[in-house]
Amino acid sequence: MGKFTIFKYIFAFLITVGIISGLILKSKYPEALANIFKPVSVVSNAIVDGHLKTTDGRTNILILGMDKRSTENHNVSSVLTDTMMVVSIDEKGEKPVVISIPRDLWVPETQSKINAVYALSGKDINLTKKAVEVVVGMPIHYYVLVGFDAFKDSVDAVGGINIVVDETFDDYLYPIEGMENAIPESLRYEYLHFDAGSQTMDGETTLKYARSRHSTNANEQGDFARARRQQKVAVAIKDKATSADTLLNPTKIKDLYDSYSKNIVTDITLSDALVFYQKYKDLEIGGISKIVLSNETRNEDNLGSGTLIAPTEEERAEMYTGQYVLIPADRTYNHIHGMIRSALFE
Repeated sequence: MGKFTIFKYIFAFLITVGIISGLILKSKYPEALANIFKPVSVVSNAIVDGHLKTTDGRTNILILGMDKRSTENHNVSSVLTDTMMVVSIDEKGEKPVVISIPRDLWVPETQSKINAVYALSGKDINLTKKAVEVVVGMPIHYYVLVGFDAFKDSVDAVGGINIVVDETFDDYLYPIEGMENAIPESLRYEYLHFDAGSQTMDGETTLKYARSRHSTNANEQGDFARARRQQKVAVAIKDKATSADTLLNPTKIKDLYDSYSKNIVTDITLSDALVFYQKYKDLEIGGISKIVLSNETRNEDNLGSGTLIAPTEEERAEMYTGQYVLIPADRTYNHIHGMIRSALFE
């Protein structure tokens, strides 16, 4: 990934998922952005004993991607959180970890899949945070709700991103928004094709790459492959957002702000963002550990694979209202908690 300061990583990654909106929601755009790029001595004057929330020396941020593409006046227009990631950042910047949680994971307390908890709770983000905390075994300090337009608009704002597509794949069943009930059924879907190798993607192409689930290539099929692609897209946007071409371009920064103000809701405040700047501006970042919890065959190269199982059809009918769901392979979260703690602290 190359060397970036930890400040650049946090600033750019959380730009990707909402920190600019945290800045702007609490203050006026010009003043907030000016403070971020002034010398640290000036920024210091804006903080009095500022501290980030931490546990065991780590700050954990929950990122929820909504199944429709936008939010309206900071009220989420969609209620299913089909993308769920936890970003954990340590104080020294040596072991950032990104954990993807599948939408089909069963939550006994709500008798539902985890992607429906937000809806069933009446959009109570605290109940969603509690459900995720049970899965990952650590507290959630901050949250970000992301409309899918944030992916598309962010990529366009920085002039496109570079993605290395691991394998060529086709998807004949990519849903077209607004055409869910079209007749004939073939009108509901768009055909996608991605060639293996390095390529530059615009926002719309990136969104399709990140959301595709029905690939004819088994290695790119389903929610787990999609989760890995979404992690890859987030890092690619981070790389582009930290480049001098973006950071020194006021137009691109403003375009990023415009995207996040429309598409993101967060409890990350201006004060929090300034503390991030003060705390991490001079530290070098280590490698990013990526975990995707899944029922795929266990593979040491895919951390998190084999940690979940899909109950049998008989079990589904008896215990899970007949739905296809995922549960921990050991019927508890002990193994998952141990694996995550190893990634966080080993």
